[in-house]
Amino acid sequence: MNGFLFVVRKEVLHLRRDATSLVIALLLPLFQLLVFGFAIDFDVRHIGAVVVDQDRSRESRAYIASLRNTQYLDPDTEVATAEEAAKLIQNGRARVAVVIPPNFGREVAAGRSPQVGVLLDGSDSTVSTRATLAFSAPPQAAVGGRPQARVQVLFNPTGRSQTSIIPGLIGVVIQIVVVSLTSSSIVREKELGTLEQLMVSPIGRLGLMLGKLAPYAVLAMFEFGAVLGGAFFLFDVRVVGSLPGLIVLAIPFVFASLALGLLISTVAKTQAQALQLTLLTMLPSILMSGFVFPQETMPGMLYIASQAIPLTHFLQILRGIIVRGSMVVELLPSTLALTAIAVVLVTIATTRFRKSVE
Repeated sequence: MNGFLFVVRKEVLHLRRDATSLVIALLLPLFQLLVFGFAIDFDVRHIGAVVVDQDRSRESRAYIASLRNTQYLDPDTEVATAEEAAKLIQNGRARVAVVIPPNFGREVAAGRSPQVGVLLDGSDSTVSTRATLAFSAPPQAAVGGRPQARVQVLFNPTGRSQTSIIPGLIGVVIQIVVVSLTSSSIVREKELGTLEQLMVSPIGRLGLMLGKLAPYAVLAMFEFGAVLGGAFFLFDVRVVGSLPGLIVLAIPFVFASLALGLLISTVAKTQAQALQLTLLTMLPSILMSGFVFPQETMPGMLYIASQAIPLTHFLQILRGIIVRGSMVVELLPSTLALTAIAVVLVTIATTRFRKSVE
């Protein structure tokens, strides 16, 4: 029994000395509870929609207002043609398009049920499924003159789950592996004592950071190609858009993920702390990026915070090129965001790093 108490006292002293790990262990569950509680919401509402109102009558405006009142759709954008609306969906700027025919008002006034064209983005099956609820007739409106929706799914029309999930899963797998590899790089140098050799070298901090990133970047790109090949041969998920363009746009995401891992490595004092911090960033990235739950369901502050996550923007690129066949230039905002995140993270990691052994 004396030996048991001795070991307990020893472990308590160890926890007191490793205050960082203790704080992470205590705060990690609370942080995850708060994030998951707000981010996980299956009731998708306020989906971005574009309207093509070819009738411009009082009845068509009332119909648009009724769609807004369902809270499933936010029809805030209006364009002239259905082709323009389809282009906005392909670019990822809208999820739903509503095309109101020219004779809409007359049909409603005559007590008939006019057909309204509805275009859905099938690259995210969760959103497309919930969007159709906005066009369901409420019981009190089930009479003559109720518009009937003619739904057309532009991408992934069969609703195949692999086509919707695999592109996002590619980004998740790459980020998990890359961040895990680099998060312990500086810490490992400290624990092995090899950081002292770098201390006496003429290498600058930025050169050291970039030198740490380069080998892992090459490895990550090879891994990205392997995962793309696996998605094609194992799950028949084909790249509809430009494959070379997808590979090029993956480069800023890889560097952003590497920089995130390197930043963790400059903060952590041990490899155990690096692993804890990696877990602290991984789960919010998966839940807040739009991979599992649409970002439309998130509160305003969480939505803003999600824009700082590299996976958020890479998911737009993956789904845009693989599923929707978007052009590379149309994904420029996501690419610029990834580049900015990578630059900021590398700058912070370089600033934090000190060529000294603590």
